[in-house]
Amino acid sequence: MKIFKHRGDIYISKSSGKKSREEHILLIMLAIIVIFTVVFFAILSQKYSSVKEFFAGDSVTVTQQANNGVEELPQISGKSNFLIIETDEEESVIHFAFLVQADKDTQSYKVCTLSPNTDIDGQSLYDLYSLGGGATIQTKLTAYLGINIDYYAALKTDDFIEFVNKLGTYIYPSDEAIKFNNDNPDDKYSVRIGTGEQKLSGSETSDLLRYYSNENVNYAKANQIVLYGLTELFNAENFDNAEAIFRLFINSATTNITVRNFQDNIDAIEVFCKKNSDIAVYSATVKYKSNVLTPKSVQEIKGYFSE
Repeated sequence: MKIFKHRGDIYISKSSGKKSREEHILLIMLAIIVIFTVVFFAILSQKYSSVKEFFAGDSVTVTQQANNGVEELPQISGKSNFLIIETDEEESVIHFAFLVQADKDTQSYKVCTLSPNTDIDGQSLYDLYSLGGGATIQTKLTAYLGINIDYYAALKTDDFIEFVNKLGTYIYPSDEAIKFNNDNPDDKYSVRIGTGEQKLSGSETSDLLRYYSNENVNYAKANQIVLYGLTELFNAENFDNAEAIFRLFINSATTNITVRNFQDNIDAIEVFCKKNSDIAVYSATVKYKSNVLTPKSVQEIKGYFSE
């Protein structure tokens, strides 16, 4: 129907009412679709971090998770035993000695401090050292304890202190205050430590290990100091500087550890450094009778350090 009145004629369709109803229905359906889409994606974003993860379902891999912020560390296995020795500057006396196992299977440290006066078949550790250095002690202890000591490192006091200082300082929770000065003018050292959390450098570490190995003999506390040092100083920051630290170690120590050994174990070093606070620790505390390890102590060491 047309209504003609003047130049601005108006055209009214007979079907306009029907089309208007169809348009309303379409608009309502479109609104419902938009609302549903918004709600769906809101829920989706709460549960999944990406569309790829949504479609992958339960098959998201460790690598994909690593890309979301969780670093994937190398797979490692095996065990390595180390013998660490500190001597005076003239190598005329052993201040302390301890065994360390880096257990890559269980990702743990095992530590055992030995007396410098340990008697093996009538010879002290220093007697053995004077015959052939750390290598001779390594060979003798391997046979005596029935374990395989893979590596040894002997450092003079100043070199030990410098190496630990290169790694940094660490916190040791001391349960006693110590004020001590030794009486040997040719090999002086002193200990000054309070109770509570103490920040230890290379010098304090050396002095305390020497004190608990010789003066106020307490191998359990010596083990604790070594374990706190290992778990705090072998960290992600030092892993990033591992090559420079290893160069200092090689130049400071008399050792059978080679550059090849370092390269072959770089994955293990990474895991132990980056999981430092999660590494398990074990302490083997030994007992002596007239400077000879008791049979029970020998068995305990063998149990901890067997590979």
